[in-house]
Amino acid sequence: MSDLTDRPQIGVSACLARQPVRFDGCFISNPFVNNECSTFFDIHTVCPEVEMGLGIPRQVIQLRDFDGEIRLVYSKDPEKQITHEMREYSERRINCLPPLDGYIFKKDSPSCGTHKVPVKNNKTGMRNRNGIGIFAQAFKDRYPQVPTEDEGRLNDKGIRENFLERVYAHYRWRQMAEAENPLKSFRDFHRNYKLILMAKDNSAYRQLGRMVASVNNKNFTGISEQYFRLFMQAMSKIPSHGHHVNVMMHLLGYLKDKLDKKDKAELLDWFEIYREDRVSRVTPLMLLQHHFNRHQNDYIADQYYFSPFPSKLMLPV
Repeated sequence: MSDLTDRPQIGVSACLARQPVRFDGCFISNPFVNNECSTFFDIHTVCPEVEMGLGIPRQVIQLRDFDGEIRLVYSKDPEKQITHEMREYSERRINCLPPLDGYIFKKDSPSCGTHKVPVKNNKTGMRNRNGIGIFAQAFKDRYPQVPTEDEGRLNDKGIRENFLERVYAHYRWRQMAEAENPLKSFRDFHRNYKLILMAKDNSAYRQLGRMVASVNNKNFTGISEQYFRLFMQAMSKIPSHGHHVNVMMHLLGYLKDKLDKKDKAELLDWFEIYREDRVSRVTPLMLLQHHFNRHQNDYIADQYYFSPFPSKLMLPV
């Protein structure tokens, strides 16, 4: 039986999906989760604190540093820790999750935060933002290739774009398992991501290309596993404007015999305007797409560079 549906699967902290599971019985209605994500993804919600039995309402919990050992404790009773219980629950719950293509966690949560979660020093009372939630850490350890983000960071245009690129890349990779010819699908996958990889990490792009060139039916399993680890590492990078302009110049090369001097000059002008951050990348890409619509190229048409995910998921320009 197939594990795939017709759209990506993402995990979401339940409080972000209008579920009243916070310590005070409230929830946070996150617009991105409840509007865009619910339209394009299948959502699987988890609240570790409620599911492990802490109840609603409940005492506030926090991460606390005891001489270098990070424990999950009750804020008003820090000698009473529940670290072991949360870790045991996390292992059980993660075992029950369906295959996911991404996970959106609640920021600052001692169970679910993934970035700069507050950790209180037990001796000094000082707070350092250097922690990660217990459940989030367990998930990332188990599934290091699955994209994860805190919901607050997704308000940043570049971070949201990067997260969505990785979610859809992970989903497309999982689709290969259902292909009649996985080896061909693997080669097609790399081919269609070439321009994105070129923008993100040219060194990884070349190394991944060598892996694809060396793959055959006998070594496919081992090579594909190595490939995907490096691929997702490369996909986590956010390219500079200059790197994107390099890719656009590469694209222009496919049109060099199709365009007149005026059209070429116009494209080059827009590339520079984008490089100077005076317009978004959408503007030169739309102009390039316009010319490729007039001068069809099958290789370019298959590239995810122009549309790595549905545009409606992106923040407004």
